[in-house]
Amino acid sequence: MKNWIIFILSLLAFKHSFGQESKKQDIITATLRYHYGVVLPHHKSISYLVNDQVSAIELNIGLLPDKNRKWAQLYNQPEIGLGFYHGSLGNKEILGSTNAIFPYINFKLKEFSSFKFELQTGIGVAHTKKHFDPVNNYTNIAIGSKFNAFFKLLINSKYYINPQWSINGGVGFQHISNGSVNTPNKGLNIATGNIGVQYNFKPYKRFTSKLKSEKKLDNELNIVWSNGVKQASEIDQHKYYLSSLSSNYAIGINAKQRVGFGIDLFYNEAANRGDWNFKPETGFKDRFSQAIIITHDLVIQKFSIITHLGVYTLYKTNPEKPIYTRVGLRYKLNNKIITNLSLKAHLGKADFIEWGIGYRICKKKK
Repeated sequence: MKNWIIFILSLLAFKHSFGQESKKQDIITATLRYHYGVVLPHHKSISYLVNDQVSAIELNIGLLPDKNRKWAQLYNQPEIGLGFYHGSLGNKEILGSTNAIFPYINFKLKEFSSFKFELQTGIGVAHTKKHFDPVNNYTNIAIGSKFNAFFKLLINSKYYINPQWSINGGVGFQHISNGSVNTPNKGLNIATGNIGVQYNFKPYKRFTSKLKSEKKLDNELNIVWSNGVKQASEIDQHKYYLSSLSSNYAIGINAKQRVGFGIDLFYNEAANRGDWNFKPETGFKDRFSQAIIITHDLVIQKFSIITHLGVYTLYKTNPEKPIYTRVGLRYKLNNKIITNLSLKAHLGKADFIEWGIGYRICKKKK
């Protein structure tokens, strides 16, 4: 229930952020897609679990913003909305199926007279009824909890039959995991092809941005403190505390993006845990690690979609992998305070979900 409350509050903030301008002639859209594909076995144990193809139905309710909104012109009229995904997971008896709900955004890549190419990204919450159970479902090492993070990426082509109806098709990637809050948590990666149909409740007209040039984003220094928990092993039911202190300097390269560099400091109570005897307990100083990162921010109003790539440089306990990634969302509460929700992972395997708050120092460009 807590996850759903946080998710709903995030949606309200999302809606509020984009609704600050006066009411415009927005277009409401509805899209229905059918997916068919496979589970990608990123681990040998996943290969043994999967015995069937994957199929799914997806419903998107979206909004095409009025072309007079400044942010719509800046991003070439992206579609924002809420999606629902219901699909199988490659093994009916062990993995079952999943239901996911997620906010999404469709970025327009290229548009011709009747054709449009788009990139959709979304992140939300997935519910899987058949998860790991030490007695009733002990072979499910992919998913260890009912509620999980859901991430999707879709490259889509669209053909307009008329200004209100269009057909679409594309290829997509879906990822489901719980960020190691519960183990086992190998996670599932799914690749699908899809076809669908979209209806616009008002006629769509091809849009061309009127913006010729925009000022680059200001440079900024971000300091973010995040926290999380994880289970080290299915044989150890204890939840261990993790924390990260991330600092990066981001340089505005245009009106939408920043790139930068920084330093991460991690504290991990789960370091060297999960052995059969759980001893000796890791010393306090051995729970720390430090890394350097390169960063990218895609800024949309008060939101930033972040992607980080890090390399460990100092540590007492060997990390799972020498490099890691971080993807997530940051929301600017005001000119100084930001919130953070991100997933840190080692080459596709989730490490932990980061919930945090930070301080922002903006350097205005002359």
